[in-house]
Amino acid sequence: MKNRLKYPLSLFVVWHPAFAVGKQIANDLYSTFCRNIEEPLSRGLGVQVYYRSASLIPIDKNIANRNAIILLVDENFMTDGGFQEYTKQLVGLMDDNTRIYPIALCKQATGIGCGLDSIQFIRHHDGFINIQDEYKKEIKKIKSELLHDCARLLMNFQPVWMDKKGSKIPSPVKLFLSHAKKDGEKTAKKFKVFVESETKLDIFFDTVDIADGYEFEKQIGANIENAALVVFHTDEYSSREWCRIEVLVAKRYKCSIVVVHDIKDGEKRAFPYMGNTPTITLKQEENSSFNEILTLTLYQVVNNLYQRELLKSFEEKFKDDKAEFVTITSPPELFNYIDLYKKKRTVNKKLIVLYPEPPLGAEELRILNDIDKDIKFITPIYLPTL
Repeated sequence: MKNRLKYPLSLFVVWHPAFAVGKQIANDLYSTFCRNIEEPLSRGLGVQVYYRSASLIPIDKNIANRNAIILLVDENFMTDGGFQEYTKQLVGLMDDNTRIYPIALCKQATGIGCGLDSIQFIRHHDGFINIQDEYKKEIKKIKSELLHDCARLLMNFQPVWMDKKGSKIPSPVKLFLSHAKKDGEKTAKKFKVFVESETKLDIFFDTVDIADGYEFEKQIGANIENAALVVFHTDEYSSREWCRIEVLVAKRYKCSIVVVHDIKDGEKRAFPYMGNTPTITLKQEENSSFNEILTLTLYQVVNNLYQRELLKSFEEKFKDDKAEFVTITSPPELFNYIDLYKKKRTVNKKLIVLYPEPPLGAEELRILNDIDKDIKFITPIYLPTL
């Protein structure tokens, strides 16, 4: 259709039907990138995920603005002539907006050829597919790497495997670690070491990355703008002025925020502006917990990038001369009124705030509407009713 809306990103998962856990991996990736397969009405990224297994249907790369093709390469995949030929066809689709991410699920996978020789494979520990505990551990690593890869793709950044040896280009995804030095620095440092040793991401850590002689807040703002804020929420965090500033600056720049709960005894006053963000609890098994924090943070980065572009597409499709659209990538909150009233003073139109599915509950919308009934908060599903 001529006016069909193209989504920012689509995923295609390819696996051999004889691969015992291929469908399980595909379903896990579906739950990560689209929505929980067990709870189809839950909040999720909403990325379109397509399966290619028993039937090797050709992939139409024009279905979305960008495409990520994920190959689950096991022994069956490698020795099947049909899958080898299909892989060669997929390699022919590659360009700046269509990329292939092969996952090595057997020792010989990287030697499959088929045009994949120059592409870096996502690897796993040998044998994890047969051990459930190892599966859970390794699927988390696979999801983290794919989320980072998709973030790079959505930011029009070259894939990691194209970085020249010895001159690695910095990752476009930068993690800003926000913590109270009194009781959060030790954990933040450990997380920094974990990220630097286990991933290709960049870290901003104020102890070593704030340049001498610069205004602290301006430098934080300059780095947060293109970063994800990871808050280590300890007992002392909310009582520290610069911790609060970091959260407020991050919200003003509309960057991704993840709050890591590490409260031991309690706090005298909870900082109200850390709400409306995903949270996760720091667990005793640090490496496993750090990986979960990292995955959640990358998920939020991809969500921000994907929803921003998707909502802009809806805005263009349903633009109205009598209304001004404002798009936000997370559910609306009272904090949004700061920017909304600035916008309202510059336009002589009603404001429509477009945010991702699913819609907020009636109780939250009632509070938002009580402040200003001329500002309407809707998700894309309600656009045809305007």
